[in-house]
Amino acid sequence: MPYLALFLVAAILVVSVTPLARQAAVRWGFLDVPSNRKVHKKPTPLLGGLAIMAGFLATFFVGVRLIDVELTFPLVGFLLGAIWIFMLGLIDDKLNLGSVPKLVGQVVACALLFFSGNTNGLITNAPLDLVLSLVWVVGLMNALNFLDNMDGLATGVTFLAAMGFFTLFVLQGQAFPAVIAIGLAGSALAFLLFNFHPASIFLGDAGSLLYGYVLATLGLMSTWHQDSYVSLIIPVLILGYPIFDVSFVVLTRIARGTHVATPGKDHTSHRLGTLLENVRGTAGVVYAVCLVLALVAVGLHFTEEVSAYWVAFIVTAGLLLTLGAVLSRVPIQGAARD
Repeated sequence: MPYLALFLVAAILVVSVTPLARQAAVRWGFLDVPSNRKVHKKPTPLLGGLAIMAGFLATFFVGVRLIDVELTFPLVGFLLGAIWIFMLGLIDDKLNLGSVPKLVGQVVACALLFFSGNTNGLITNAPLDLVLSLVWVVGLMNALNFLDNMDGLATGVTFLAAMGFFTLFVLQGQAFPAVIAIGLAGSALAFLLFNFHPASIFLGDAGSLLYGYVLATLGLMSTWHQDSYVSLIIPVLILGYPIFDVSFVVLTRIARGTHVATPGKDHTSHRLGTLLENVRGTAGVVYAVCLVLALVAVGLHFTEEVSAYWVAFIVTAGLLLTLGAVLSRVPIQGAARD
């Protein structure tokens, strides 16, 4: 019941705040204006991240009281990193920061997360682990930012991944990570009411970077009570589609000699959209893939057979590589919003 209450707190707050955020975006000039590299046809508010942050913060602090968790240094560090990355995205939505300032800001968020003790599970504070953690967190922030290229896509993927992590944490008996996951899930599902095609408001970088930061942190937290590195396959599977998409985009752009940060209509979702000729159908296919990956990942919790982990990972990787090979042959239609 506490988790259901937290889900409802996040959802109700996001539903209440989003119309206000939409009005504020128009008043303050936080608008995504159509251009020859955009897919939408009219100026669209960009302050969806504000509503997501409101729902997430409310759930965080209500959850602290409901399950009587002390605000420890790791939790404070995580929260400060979330606020920092939200502010970075907000500034970028308004001023359009370049890729280098954004990357530096992401590294700062990672530093707040790491050095407050959030990498003390299988991933430790050893130098190599810190490098891997940096790649994991920065990579996922950019993966969700890249995935925010079609109405409802990043939000729906985040909801499914957050629910996958929530289920995993409940099974593991990790109360506070479960609070974070259910708050993110409630916020994302509520925002999907406004963000699904045709979207009346966009996430903006403030929202997509926050999604990536929190999901990456949940992945780190899922290792806190594990004793084998093979269990890292579980968060990789839950976040398999964003990882697949950003890897696909980076590798295909490098192969074409295009800068990886250049906006383009060359994501897996765009290519699926070309094949299906339907935005909602494309989102539905991606949701279905994410749901299957989350179910497989949670199912691995019930077995101690190492071979099962590797079979799940190898089969999934093989299927995604096959999908990538097929999509790489789909013509690129032009530029779009990343």
